[in-house]
Amino acid sequence: MLRSRLLRNLLILSLAIAILLPAYEYFFVHPAYKDLLTEETESEAVRYASYMVRALGLENQLLVKDRLPAGLGKSLQPASRDHRLIKLRIFTAQGEIIFSTKLEEIGSLNSNDYFREIVAKGQVSSKVVRKDDKTADGDVAKIDIVETYVPFMASDEFGGAIEVYYDISDSVSRIKALSLHSMATTLFMSLGFLAAIFFALTRAQMSFLQRDAAEEALRVANGKLEARVAERTRELSDTNLKLTDQIVERARAQTALGMALEEIKADREKLEGILRSVPDGVVVTDGDLNVLHMNAAAEGILETPLEKALGHPIAILSKEVDFIKKIGQRLDLTYGPQFFDFELSGDSSLSRRAYQTRVSQFISDSNDFPGIVLLIRDVTREREIEHMKSAFLGMAAHELNTPLTTIIGYTELLTAKETAGTFNEQQQKDFLLLVHNKALALGGLIDDLLDISRVESGRPLDLCRQDFLLSSMIREIVVSYRNECRCHQFEVALPDEAASLWADPSRLEQVVDHLIRNAVKYSPEGGRVRVTLTVHDGEYEISVEDEGIGMSEEQLAHIFDRFYRADSSDTAVQGVGLGMSIVRNIVLAHQGEIHVDSQPGSGTRVCITLPMTSSAGHDENDQPFAANSGGCRSMLS
Repeated sequence: MLRSRLLRNLLILSLAIAILLPAYEYFFVHPAYKDLLTEETESEAVRYASYMVRALGLENQLLVKDRLPAGLGKSLQPASRDHRLIKLRIFTAQGEIIFSTKLEEIGSLNSNDYFREIVAKGQVSSKVVRKDDKTADGDVAKIDIVETYVPFMASDEFGGAIEVYYDISDSVSRIKALSLHSMATTLFMSLGFLAAIFFALTRAQMSFLQRDAAEEALRVANGKLEARVAERTRELSDTNLKLTDQIVERARAQTALGMALEEIKADREKLEGILRSVPDGVVVTDGDLNVLHMNAAAEGILETPLEKALGHPIAILSKEVDFIKKIGQRLDLTYGPQFFDFELSGDSSLSRRAYQTRVSQFISDSNDFPGIVLLIRDVTREREIEHMKSAFLGMAAHELNTPLTTIIGYTELLTAKETAGTFNEQQQKDFLLLVHNKALALGGLIDDLLDISRVESGRPLDLCRQDFLLSSMIREIVVSYRNECRCHQFEVALPDEAASLWADPSRLEQVVDHLIRNAVKYSPEGGRVRVTLTVHDGEYEISVEDEGIGMSEEQLAHIFDRFYRADSSDTAVQGVGLGMSIVRNIVLAHQGEIHVDSQPGSGTRVCITLPMTSSAGHDENDQPFAANSGGCRSMLS
């Protein structure tokens, strides 16, 4: 078997794969599991400690031993019963322990450097302590734990800290078991693969031996034929006949060779067609990083034709990107392909396109460095989505925290012993009404998030249809905004006849309310907001027009995207970027259409068309609103 170079190389490659798979599992996958466990457990411990700070009301407080928050010990009792919580301690600003699950530690002083230099400066300190290692205090851990210090500030001054020891031994054990199982499975598969390859190579060796025996027999036959020709010159006719047969065989061989060349040409054209069809850019270089080939996508991305770049260093591909420097930092391809990102100017001077480049090596039997392959993929949209989601998370946290802070503040005023009896009945009613309105705002935001989640999962929006007067609903909404926003001018144009519609009134009220609210938010004081309802061609058309800041064509292209906000600057109107996406889904659920026209500085006009349907055209399965009211969304106030 080892005499054949091809079989020898296949055997070496198979052995390498069988060895590298378990090695990869042991040296990369298993450490990755452990690193992931460390990151997740540290994050969970920090979140747990931060939650304890908020739950105990320790934010913005300067802890002093003789002035502890009222009911602190009672509030910590449930946390002390957490079986995964090994230890919980609370420190004053001077490092004195004022509470600990180990009573003997209360009153002692933490004078360690990490407490003064990290925690006392308002920074979270967290680390994983393995079994038999020492904690930050010098104690030997008997199990795997996460030790976390979370400070809390009072008027930009260090007010104290909370420390938790969190048990992660069970998670570490599961990770070890999972890693052992994965390594055993990989080793078993590698051995099976090696056995299959060895069996196939053995069969191939037998085939080669049979071929050698056939060639030897052919050589013996040729020798006998030549001897017969030399001895029997008189049999010239027979010899000529045999010669003719040989010529025919050669002709057949030439024909087969021509067909093989045609197949090679067709395969080459097919390969070139595949490269032209690949949407990502492909660049191939030799060992000296000179360009050998580029597909059409790469030429378009880099704005450099293949004819200009062929045979030249890869630096010729772009003046904006130093490919030599970026690739030079990633030429160590021992452990697989490497990646780097770069940006290029887009169609306009302000737009930039983001690209991700995958650097991989040629697959070759040679020990020399044959070159590299660059796969360039446009990731602009992915980067934009990541940015929008990050902005959404920050904005959603703000939108949730603002009403929640108001609710907590006023409920504390109403329930605190110091202030409970200082408010009269009217003030208490005003406080409760404000808390109720903020709770409704929270509920509306949560409803929007649930609607988006339902649409994301592929489920349709719940519609509770009934016959109702669309014109009356629009008039009531406009009246409520006139009373609330007196600095704006509201105009409403409704048909003379009552406009009746078979639809979900709460969902459509949500649509109209959101469009008018947007018109008010993005219009200057004294601006005009016009709401129109018209009937034509068997459809209702609802139009909301304002004189606000307007939007550009680029902003209009993304107006229905989730988490997108046309103005995301620090001075922009608050919001989470879900409203127009929800509006569009509600309109589509009613078999309607929505269209937006806008110009920067000239205002915005949103037009919605809904088919004119009534309960007369539906069977009993389309139950009216009253029959389904238990599962419908509540009307917006």
